[in-house]
Amino acid sequence: MGTMLCRLCFVPILLSAAVSVCLGQNATFVEPRTPHPALFDDWEQPKLLLFFTGFLDGYIEPCGCAGPDQMKGGLSRRHSCLQQLQQKGWDILPIDAGNLNKGFGLQEELKFNFVIDEAYRLMQYQAAGIGNRELLFPTDTLFLYTVDVPGNPKRYTSANVSLLEFSPEIVAPYRILEKAGLKIGIMSVLGDSLLRNISNDEIVSANAVAKIQEVLPKLESERCDRKVLIIHASAHETTQLLNQFAGQFDFILPSNTPAEPPLQPRTVGNAMLIEVGEKGRYAIAVGLFDDAERPIRYERVPLDARFENSPAILELMKMYQDQLRESGLSGLGIRPIPNARLQTQGNYAGAQSCADCHETAHRVWRSTGHSRAWQSLRETAIPPRNYDPECIACHVVGWNATELLPYQGGFLSERETPRLVSVGCEACHGPGELHIRAESGSDRELQARLRSALRLPLEGQAARRHCITCHDGDNSPLFDFDAYWEKIKHPEEPLFD
Repeated sequence: MGTMLCRLCFVPILLSAAVSVCLGQNATFVEPRTPHPALFDDWEQPKLLLFFTGFLDGYIEPCGCAGPDQMKGGLSRRHSCLQQLQQKGWDILPIDAGNLNKGFGLQEELKFNFVIDEAYRLMQYQAAGIGNRELLFPTDTLFLYTVDVPGNPKRYTSANVSLLEFSPEIVAPYRILEKAGLKIGIMSVLGDSLLRNISNDEIVSANAVAKIQEVLPKLESERCDRKVLIIHASAHETTQLLNQFAGQFDFILPSNTPAEPPLQPRTVGNAMLIEVGEKGRYAIAVGLFDDAERPIRYERVPLDARFENSPAILELMKMYQDQLRESGLSGLGIRPIPNARLQTQGNYAGAQSCADCHETAHRVWRSTGHSRAWQSLRETAIPPRNYDPECIACHVVGWNATELLPYQGGFLSERETPRLVSVGCEACHGPGELHIRAESGSDRELQARLRSALRLPLEGQAARRHCITCHDGDNSPLFDFDAYWEKIKHPEEPLFD
């Protein structure tokens, strides 16, 4: 058995050999596994390893039809990576820049509660910056993550953002971490451009420069061996902060990071820039050594298929999926959005309703992974993902895959709308009810109009734009329309005069 990872579903899906669930038995787009470049190849044991991550943006596992060897990231792989390093006997200090969630809403809060926060506790993170994405959560949710209580110290920090008032008991303005005889100081700030977009009146903020100037002496009084600054800001603000403060920090994590971190770090003044990339695909490891010639070493760590999935993280994922099942779409606040095509094409009829007249197309569809898309979520995913709206959107008929919301008349549940499971004909062609009804009549003009409404021509960009709502760069990085079309094409002679 092989594995793949599914559209925003964040969990591995078991496959037979290298079969792609999205394309069917003849798919050949999963490349064979190739050796991964060695990591830490010339390293002896560091005195302390700083393990930098950030900007997860809700991508708790990689997703997509490209297969595990083509995908990077995920908390499960990250945990396995840390465990491998710990097994070497290395002292490790994980530090996260923040922006762990991708938005707000009940599902995002559940994901944070059941997976992200618990996974960070499991991976022993003691410091994480507060980014603008965290500030999308309601105030009472933020309190749960920022206020220290006996036996349950929090990790989140910001020098210039707090809740209700500036108080270290509510939001720590900095963190001091001690390990392997070293003391690491961490400060995080948000730029004014991001603060202007915060609409929560219970969040208090101050200018980043002023707060760094206020807090930095306190950090220095702690006699830290290394100091870390996390910057959430625009490119212009980041440049200004680097010019002003780079000489006073050893490591700076900017939010303006390239999608893929550099193989070698950039430096600004005395500071090393730690650019961790996007969506949790990489970690940056910095080793501190008792070595006068090479006191610091840097390693970009791609979280790829060399790292197995962590059973402990998969158990957190199961708890999260169980909660999604118990909540249901209505419990998550998800309501169908308007669907203009209902007025012109009627309701969704289901793929089986197309089979009698479109035999060739239906036979091709049945041979592809599109027809098994729902089965892949319900029966093959570990854990099952058939209650997860972020996965459902690309595995059923009648959802907006960009907004992750159902259209009116679209799939609601396997019990309520069983005809709309999997990626059926109407997922691409639109609702077919009126077309089916018209073909039983004699109004040729109506028949022609409804046939035209259902066509998705290959010429131009319409078909390509439709496909990439699911086969996007995150979940299908190898997507090539012409090559993929060969696997699902279903031409047939006109059935009607």
